[in-house]
Amino acid sequence: MKRKWFVLSTIAAIAMVGMFVFENTAAAHREVHNKREYRKDNARATRDRIARLNPVATLNQSWIDLTFGVELDTETLAKVHPIYQKTRETLQTQIKEARESDEKREAVKKLRESIKETQTQFYASLKEVLTEEQMTKLTELTKKRRTEARKRVNELRRSQRESRRHR
Repeated sequence: MKRKWFVLSTIAAIAMVGMFVFENTAAAHREVHNKREYRKDNARATRDRIARLNPVATLNQSWIDLTFGVELDTETLAKVHPIYQKTRETLQTQIKEARESDEKREAVKKLRESIKETQTQFYASLKEVLTEEQMTKLTELTKKRRTEARKRVNELRRSQRESRRHR
């Protein structure tokens, strides 16, 4: 008799644990599914697009290239620094406005246009201070860095696609 009760209570305990695990797994799946739906939301996608643009990081890398790659003298660096500072502040303001906007898609389009315009003004200001040789070297370093960044992004996307296939 005791053996029957033990077997029955063991089966009941296993069934309860199984139901508990099943319920929590289903709840976790619903949560993940809801997060995926959230990511598809316009606001989240736009925030990611804005983060990917990241023109301030590009500008910072350009400053590093200019300082260490082109190797300018202190006097020229002192002339160029206000240009970088003004451009950085302008870009940060533009990004902040885009993030605070209600119309995210329009804000991203407007942001792209304003970034191009700001970068055009930035390079025009740099050409006034730097020599042609210095400007060429800076442009080469910037292109090299962009190419490397694109490679990293493409590799990341490729690995993400492959990991999704294997799920």
